[in-house]
Amino acid sequence: MARIGSKLPRSATFPTPKTSQFTPPARASTLPPTAANSQVGKPAVAGKPAAAAPAAPELKPLKHPGMPEGGPTYSPWEKTTGESSNLMVSGGDNKLTAPAGAKQNMFIDRPGNPFQKDVFGGTLSGNVGSMQASTTSHSGGGVHHYSAQAELAGPNAAYQLQKVHAGRLGVTTGNLSAEANSFKASAQAGVSADTNSHAYTAALTGKAETGVGVAASASHDFNRHVGAYIKGEGKASATAYAEGVASLDPRTATALLSGQVGAAATAGAYGTAGGHLGRLHGSVTGGVVAGAAAQAGGKLGLENGFFKQSAEVNAAAGVGTHLKSDVAVDLRHHIKPGIAAGLRPGAGAATAVASPAATLEPEKSRVEKFFSKVFQG
Repeated sequence: MARIGSKLPRSATFPTPKTSQFTPPARASTLPPTAANSQVGKPAVAGKPAAAAPAAPELKPLKHPGMPEGGPTYSPWEKTTGESSNLMVSGGDNKLTAPAGAKQNMFIDRPGNPFQKDVFGGTLSGNVGSMQASTTSHSGGGVHHYSAQAELAGPNAAYQLQKVHAGRLGVTTGNLSAEANSFKASAQAGVSADTNSHAYTAALTGKAETGVGVAASASHDFNRHVGAYIKGEGKASATAYAEGVASLDPRTATALLSGQVGAAATAGAYGTAGGHLGRLHGSVTGGVVAGAAAQAGGKLGLENGFFKQSAEVNAAAGVGTHLKSDVAVDLRHHIKPGIAAGLRPGAGAATAVASPAATLEPEKSRVEKFFSKVFQG
């Protein structure tokens, strides 16, 4: 568990290297990742998919060719100030994973009422809420697992709007997306015993979170060699969690009790401007974040033959800034301009999509082809 302070990972309110996009939140799910879905009281059947409510199709905003995501990047400088840029707490996730072939008894399975509508030229999707509660059990082969888990998701909604225009001066693309989650909570309690490796674990965890976010971007490409884009994003979130774990492993002389609680609330906004000129790509990002976080934890017992007792309380609050510059040079071998005319309206019409997505991918160099053959057979 990371400590709150200067060494904590950067707050989730900051931009990530992934393309900005919003996916309608999934319904609550307590199914263990390694156990297949099954009917009440019946063993799980491998390969049988779990019943799920119809999900809205994933919306993927167009990626501007000048954005450095997905390719080699170089950051000549980066600067962060303020304690709030380090605010983040994590914990409360399920600790016990059911073994393959575990039996699941479903007590509550309400997928809610997912919806999707075309509104104001965009797509509105969401769910009025969902709930699921189940128990999982397994005994055999020296492995014993018994757990109960529940998950509750409140009303949530997401909106996506995308427009593309092709003209004589190039292609312009605009995206607007927003999402809101009223709340989401999960909890798990159970025990796991592996008599083969003499590892025994009992855990009790709980977590609750809420958040909203909005993002917008616009890009324009005069041709395949010159283009620019801007994007902005704002997020606000709150999280609280608690967890307790008891572990026993005679072979490593470990008998340990540990517990931890934490809470955090952050809000941030950032903007990015960038583009590409020939093979040179660049961007500048600036952001600000504010928030507060606190967590406390402790442990008592034997750990690898050492008796340990520790307690820790941390808290932080403040306002911080974030500045970053990115520069990248594309050294890949490209298709000749005579073959790929770029993003002019004629090229867009040829593929029936007048957008940056219609740009032909760069041709692989001989070195890339060599490694592709070596590692892909």
